[in-house]
Formats: sequence, structure tokens, C-alpha cells
Amino acid sequence: MSEQEQFDTLGGGTQNPRKAPSLGVGNQYIRSVTFNVRGSPEVYFNLPTQPHIGLRLDVNARQIGENQPNFEVTLVAGAQGFRATPSEQTPQPDVLYDIELSYSGLFVVQNAQPQEVETLLLVEAPRLLFPSARSALLNLIREAGFPVSNIQPVDFLALWQARRGQG
Repeated sequence: MSEQEQFDTLGGGTQNPRKAPSLGVGNQYIRSVTFNVRGSPEVYFNLPTQPHIGLRLDVNARQIGENQPNFEVTLVAGAQGFRATPSEQTPQPDVLYDIELSYSGLFVVQNAQPQEVETLLLVEAPRLLFPSARSALLNLIREAGFPVSNIQPVDFLALWQARRGQG
């Protein structure tokens, strides 16, 4: 029995089985970065051993070229380093630094229905970009002379669903 015959049998006899949608990854790169150290050089006196990092994320995608399945997806990470974790007693702790990092990747969408493209670009693509973007962000913080905290993985599906619920 050929693979096609076996697939047809398992798929209920479909003559033209639809291939699963996929996302091909090309280059990944830092698109832009700004880093502002607040109150330098005094900020470096008595640094906390583990500053709190406040993180905001945004994702955007744009098609590259006409009638092509090629896209640039950008994960924008805004981060602030705080001297302490915000609390009821200290709702706005001292800010040590501000970072704005735009980390992009080139992607090719294949075999996707129009309704699947948004999920691939705004959920799966940033999930693939995040580990490298997080590494770049933490390296920038370290190179600026600050102690580094860990940044936990992000649930991009939940972020996308929350954003869609707002719109």
C-alpha cells in the first residue's frame, strides 16, 4: 500500500488531503534598541542584588512584497529595571534603567488558510523569537552593569486572545 493510499484510508478517503499549515523561520535580528540608564553614575552605588524587571510586550507583523507568503514579525519588548518590586508600601520604586528592544524575524507561511495566518504570525512566530529576544535583552542589561534577573517564558496565545477580546 502506498503512502497516499494509507493516508486516504486514515483520512476518510480524502482525494486531496490538505497539508498542515507551517511557519518557516529565516533570519532573526535586533531591529532597534534604546537603553537609558537613569541617574548615572549614582545609580550604580548600592545596586540591589536582584532588581525587579517590569516587561511589556507587543507583536506586529507585516507582509514583505506583494502576493507573497513572506512576513517580518517584530517582538517589541519594553523593560524597566526597578530597585525593588512594586508593592503597596512602594508602588513606584526607583527606576534604574529603561530598555526598548525590537527583535524581528523573517517568516514564510505555507499551506495556511487566511484565518490561520494571524495565529501563526502573532502567536507562533513570537514564541519562536522570544528565547533569542530574551537573551539579547538580558545581555544588554548585564553589559550595562546591572544584575540580571530571569525573565519567564510568555504565553503568546493568552496574550493574543486577551488582545482580541479588547478589540
